[in-house]
Amino acid sequence: MKRTLTMLWAISVSLFATAQQQTYNITGTAVGYDDMKVTLVTEDKTPIDSTIVVDGKFQLTGPLTVQMVMLRMGGASEALMLHENPIEVTFKKEMAERRGKMVEVPEIKVLNDKEHDLLKDINDMQLFEMMTMMAIALSQEDKKEGMRDSLGMMYVSIKERNKALQDSIARNCPDNYVAAFVMNQLMSKEKSYAELKPLYDNLSDRVKNSAVGQQLTATMNKLNSIGVGSIAPDFALPNADGKEISLSSLRGKVVLLDFWASWCGPCLREAPNVRKVYQKYHDKGFEVFGVSLDEENKRDAWLQAIDKHQLTWLHVSSLKGWNCPVAKLYNVTAVPAMFLLDRDGKIVATNARGEKLEEEVAKLFK
Repeated sequence: MKRTLTMLWAISVSLFATAQQQTYNITGTAVGYDDMKVTLVTEDKTPIDSTIVVDGKFQLTGPLTVQMVMLRMGGASEALMLHENPIEVTFKKEMAERRGKMVEVPEIKVLNDKEHDLLKDINDMQLFEMMTMMAIALSQEDKKEGMRDSLGMMYVSIKERNKALQDSIARNCPDNYVAAFVMNQLMSKEKSYAELKPLYDNLSDRVKNSAVGQQLTATMNKLNSIGVGSIAPDFALPNADGKEISLSSLRGKVVLLDFWASWCGPCLREAPNVRKVYQKYHDKGFEVFGVSLDEENKRDAWLQAIDKHQLTWLHVSSLKGWNCPVAKLYNVTAVPAMFLLDRDGKIVATNARGEKLEEEVAKLFK
């Protein structure tokens, strides 16, 4: 009898949890577009829900296990941050001029949704920054120096505005899922664990416990493991001869863990400075451990860059580019990325470049 009661209690708890599981609920109008398909897909384009328009209306509902999605219908798409409150959208097509011709342009509008408004602000700013970068690249190809300089100044201004917007959302919207998204997808690429920790702690439990909040928590744990004061995570990768070299095999030496690539201009511009510090302190126990983010088809370029720029230290690579597991382990999203380790393998500085690198290395040999 006791066992039966225990089983019934467990079942009731399970049913209660299921009943309490949060769901998303999207309702929409699309007058005149009956039978049109409406689809929700994840960031990696995996379909998660779909329906069709009936009598000018549609509805999508399901468990809130993912949050960043794209709503697609009638040739239009709109980024959504799913949440437990009702989301209302409308769809219509209007005539607009495109390249001198009048064409039908489909449009999805999300009504009175704070999460969506914040997400749209962020996405618009990201797009603006990306388009400016592309314009700069085109001006370099066309050798239009005046235009390039103007675009460069514009890019700096846009990037600062972008950072200010991200910071404002993270600080002032602690109960919005977009705050966690911004911290996880954008701010974590440029800020340290110590810089993000106060913002993370300020998030509401509702946000922390959400799908996007749990992703941020995982990122925070990763950042903490590669922050100043942490023991650098161990790994092993093959060198040019196929011999695997582990980071832990260098324990007892001061090590500069240097993520770079043969195609990376800033990496190669920093190389003379790294070489100078290497030559000065190598005999005292300083080692540089280069991890290349070149790909398999760039293997020759990797080896040629080592030879051409006299990078006479240890080099390894998975030859998987940005899919390098070690780059992911160290949250490397841009190169050069540098981690300076003391003799015990503890991270003492991140991205110390130029004169700062020699200053930090000198401290470890006093």
